[in-house]
Amino acid sequence: MVEINIEMFVGRPVLSRAGKTIGHIEEVRAEKDGPDLVITEFHIGLYAAMERMSASPIGTAILALFRLRRSHRGYRIRWNQIELGESKLKLLCDENELASLGEDHSKR
Repeated sequence: MVEINIEMFVGRPVLSRAGKTIGHIEEVRAEKDGPDLVITEFHIGLYAAMERMSASPIGTAILALFRLRRSHRGYRIRWNQIELGESKLKLLCDENELASLGEDHSKR
């Protein structure tokens, strides 16, 4: 198992396979696996930034507004869909294979 520091990734841009920036990592999801935490997915985009603020009442209200608007939410990137390089974070799949934030990720 490889150890990484999450703070090294939050805020960094994620590139498509063509080298275009598709968003910045705003949130990292992990699950407990014995004594370790294992990254399951990364969230990128404006909606992901709003998710981070949703712990506050204002953040929750803003997030509710974004849920009403379905345009440009952001993406949910599974751990095996991204290359975590030291200098660049790059998708290993096409952008259309990513789940949109707010969509039920159990479908994928």
